This record gives sequence, structure tokens and C-alpha cells, in this order.
Amino acid sequence: MGPRITKVETAFLRVPLGQRQINDSQSKVDEVEFLTVRLHTDAGVIGVGTNWSYTPGLRAAQVMIEENYAPVLIGKDVTMRKAIIQELFLTNHFVGRVGASRVGIAACEFALWDVVTKRAGVPLWHYLGAARDKVQAYSTDGGWLDWSQEDLVRDATALIERGFHAVKIKLGRKDPSEDYDRIGAVREAVGPKIRIMTDVNCAWTLNIARYWGGKLADFDVFWLEEPMVPENIKAHAELQRAIQIPVAVGETIFTKYAFRDYIEQGAVGIVQADATKLLGIDEWLEVAALAGAHDLPIVPHTNVQQKLHAQLAAATPHCPMLENCYESIKGIWVEPIDVVDGYYQLPNEPGVGLELSEDTLSKHTVATTETH
Repeated sequence: MGPRITKVETAFLRVPLGQRQINDSQSKVDEVEFLTVRLHTDAGVIGVGTNWSYTPGLRAAQVMIEENYAPVLIGKDVTMRKAIIQELFLTNHFVGRVGASRVGIAACEFALWDVVTKRAGVPLWHYLGAARDKVQAYSTDGGWLDWSQEDLVRDATALIERGFHAVKIKLGRKDPSEDYDRIGAVREAVGPKIRIMTDVNCAWTLNIARYWGGKLADFDVFWLEEPMVPENIKAHAELQRAIQIPVAVGETIFTKYAFRDYIEQGAVGIVQADATKLLGIDEWLEVAALAGAHDLPIVPHTNVQQKLHAQLAAATPHCPMLENCYESIKGIWVEPIDVVDGYYQLPNEPGVGLELSEDTLSKHTVATTETH
């Protein structure tokens, strides 16, 4: 028998970016929403899990926790994590099996893992078993769609000078030839040895993706991310057969079954599973194993949960690197994770590492709940 949950607390926050508004083909972002869950136990250990969204609506996940999940969590043995998550998931039968309901479950799952790893006295990556002791980072922070071509080149060059070996550039302008020219300018500026990734954020049709995605090979682009809407697996499979560049997907995929279908249909070359969109760490590990069994690399999508995903990456042999993004708000965390000479420095403190600082909570909390 393990510790039992005695109280569930949540806090919903809106945190402004510490930089100018950033745009991709779908969204304009000037603040990020966070939902943090604290599971109190009769052993005195408090598990903390946090999830996020850069579009409005995360408050719905807080309501789900208060009304659906917290009553189930009270009294549960935290070592029965997988059984607990399944029970939480079944409460959603008529109100939503993906989206906000799943995001709320993931926050709870992170908190359950946090209790276990804190009791073990080790960080998550030690608990899982490590494949490496540092993780290569690539940066998205200099590649936003609304940046001018001059800003794009300047920021990409500055990131390389900081020690990054790879950068990601957003695509999806109304005229795709502008995207093509911008990637060409960045390639010329950073030279042939730096990896350049591209991200469309689902804005293209198959015809556009087939033509312009194919032309990106002119600049030795490392991957083409989210070229089309994620529901259209068939189109992704057609695209992957038509172009040389690997297609990367995962940011807006919420289930292991969807990843299975992408992989089996040959619709993906880079798996970008995000534990904050799945049911948490356990389902992420299942997707990682599935990718590995098909000799596909997994490179987690992550905007703000780098400390979590860096630890998952460290425990996954076929994870070559990890995204670095939204650096302007990395100070919101207790003991933020840093990139030094292009590599994440992994944490030593016990736990999962998703605890927001007291200063962040006091300044930016919008709503709280408490269930006994």
C-alpha cells in the first residue's frame, strides 16, 4: 500500500510572455494559460503537475478536475497510477475524450508521478533509467511567422552563436513562395552544417504541401512539421510518399491510437508526441516504444514543459533532440531548466519538475479550487 490522496488543489493562471506577441499560421500569442494540480497525501508528500495552453480555454480543464476527477482522486493509493488514470478517463464518456478533458487528466497524472519520484528521492529521468545525461536542444524562438526576413536571419544567427545546432522556422504565409525565400535566406546565413526544421501549423492543403514541401529539399530541411490538419492521416501518407523530407506530427495528436495509425500508414517520419496532450507520461512512453519498434525517431513537441520532456528524452534512446521555446517565461518554474552550449542540463532534484514558483502563483493566478 502506498500514500493516499487527502486533498486536491488546482490553480488556473494566465502568464504574459516576456517578449512581443508571437504568431504562427493559426495563432497569435501574447500570454500562456497554466493549470497546476497539487495532490496532498497522508504521507506528507505533495505531488505537483502542471499543464498549459497558448490558446484560451484551459479553464475548462480546471472545471473537469473539480467536478469529475478530484472526487475520484480522494482516498486513492498513488501507486495505483494506471488504474486511477483509467478511472478518470471513464468519467469523460459523454463530455469529451480528447482536448481539455485529456489535458486535465495529464496534469493529474504528472502529479501522481511527482509523488512517486519524490518518495524515491530521484528526478524522473533517473527513475525511468537514462540513455544519456544531457539532451541536445533546438530552438523555435527565432523563427516566428510574423518576423521580417531580416529579423528571421538575425535571430537564427544569434541562436547559432549561443550554441544551438538546429533551429525551427514557421511556415504558412499566404504566398508559400515567401516561405521558400525565407528558408533560403536562413540557410544562406547559418551555413550547411546547421539543421533547419520547418513548421506549418496545419495551414497547407495536400497540393501545396506536395509542391512546396518538396522544394524545401533545396535547402536540406530536416523535417516538415504539421503541414496539414492532423485528422487527415491519408493526406499525410500521400505527402510522405511524395517528398524526401520527413513529415513530423504530434503537437495536436491526443491518443496513442492516432499515432499508431500514422505510423502504420507511413504518414510520419518524425514522431512528436507531447505528454501534455496525451494522458501523461505513461501514454507518452507507450508512443515512444511504438515509434522505436518502427525505427522512427521521437522528438517531443514542447513549448513550456521542457523540464518534463527533457527527462523523457534522456530516458529514450531514439530521441535525438528536444525543442526549446518561450524562453521569455522560463523563470515561472521552481528551478528552471537551462540550455548550455546547445544542450539541456538535466535536473538533480527529486520529482517531475513541473512546479510553478510562489511568485508566479501569487502574480498570475485567476482561479483556484480545493477538494477534500
